[in-house]
Amino acid sequence: MPVEDWIALPDHPHQRNTRRHANAPHLKFARRAGGAVADHLSHTVAARLGETCYKVDGHTRAHLWAQGKLPRPERVHVTLYRVADRAELDRLYAIFDSASAAKNRNDEVFAGYRECGIEPRSKRLRDGLLGDALNIALRGAARTQQSRRRPELDLFRAVAVFKDELVLLDGIDPQPNPFYSGVVAAALIGLALYPTDRTLDFFDKMNRKEGNRKAGRSDPVDAALTVVQEMMLAKAVVNAVRQAEICARTLRALLTWIAGPDQRRNQYWLQCGIKAADMEPILDKLKKKKGIQEDPSL
Repeated sequence: MPVEDWIALPDHPHQRNTRRHANAPHLKFARRAGGAVADHLSHTVAARLGETCYKVDGHTRAHLWAQGKLPRPERVHVTLYRVADRAELDRLYAIFDSASAAKNRNDEVFAGYRECGIEPRSKRLRDGLLGDALNIALRGAARTQQSRRRPELDLFRAVAVFKDELVLLDGIDPQPNPFYSGVVAAALIGLALYPTDRTLDFFDKMNRKEGNRKAGRSDPVDAALTVVQEMMLAKAVVNAVRQAEICARTLRALLTWIAGPDQRRNQYWLQCGIKAADMEPILDKLKKKKGIQEDPSL
């Protein structure tokens, strides 16, 4: 196949963040390759599903050839597999991708973005570091807190579960502080279960750090921000266990915020710290709403 035709083939939907991986060390050596090594680089893999052919292996080389950053062959040797359906296309990609050893869990998030048509503008979501947040949002705990016998969370599919919520969250340009993993998880859950302007306003005010205090008492926004601040001062904010706690306490603050200031003063205007919400019924409600109660990959 002419290399131009290979470059033009659509990427596999699960493909990683190609531009970032174009800087991988082994590809720097490939730029000086000759002989058998250069010949090997011109061998690629594709799959035909219906009338469409997709790249399966060789995405990054295609990008570098198109950019003129890798010696460009005139033609590439393509091994073409015929697949019956999308599931088989995904399994085929997984086989070749696992062998590459260059992909990490963040790439699954980028692949999920691509599949859902999400193009994050905020730095917090663009960096792809959502593994802990998605685990907490769907399982109530970061991966390090879960049994190793439990399958890894399918981050690609988890992004699809929260497609609408991620778009809403991206719209307020969430900042890394206070949007640590626990706060991101709380935002995804909250926006999914309580999709109102008031919910988005709560997280927007957290983002702008616009909590209020009155007579020594905190409103729910200030209470949630105080939780994050206290954990930062204790240097515990990066601890995965504490991220799950941040999520539960932020959700309690959100529920108090939604209930509004008309409730008893000591329920809305808080003198002491905000307590953690009971995550189990919240996650049950979330999974029922999303229709994923029986899905072990989520």
